[in-house]
This record gives sequence, structure tokens and C-alpha cells, in this order.
Amino acid sequence: MKFKSHFAACAVAGMLATAVGLAGIPGAHANGTTYTQEVSSAETCAMMESATVDAFKASGYEVSSHTCVEGNGRYTLVIEYAH
Repeated sequence: MKFKSHFAACAVAGMLATAVGLAGIPGAHANGTTYTQEVSSAETCAMMESATVDAFKASGYEVSSHTCVEGNGRYTLVIEYAH
């Protein structure tokens, strides 16, 4: 049963990444080798971090680092990548 829950969570994260796309989120920026996305909560940032990193890797990018940074009550997802 635990496997099914983990599989379902991964599937949801994958669908989320596919649905929003790497460049399809308003306010998202892919600049050089740094991708940033502002989000409203720590939970959303963590979910977006996992899904977006997976999407980058699935697209053939090498992710060197990723984190959620808090500032002024908002969170920013930051991913460093190379192709």
C-alpha cells in the first residue's frame, strides 16, 4: 500500500510538471542556467521543486542545485541547470 501512495504522489507531481510546463507558468523565468518561480507557500514550493526538477531531468537537463528561498512572506523556487 505504501508503494501505491508513493507512486500516486510521483504521478501527481509528474502531471503537475507536465500541466504547467517549464515555460508555461506566468511569472516563471528561465534565464541562462537559472530557473526561478515565485510561489505562495513552503508546501507549494516543495511540491513544485520536486516536480520541476523531475521535468528538467526528463527533458535531458542536468540539475546542479535546487532550493526554495523564503523572502518577504513569499517563496522562490530556484533551480540551477545545464544542458
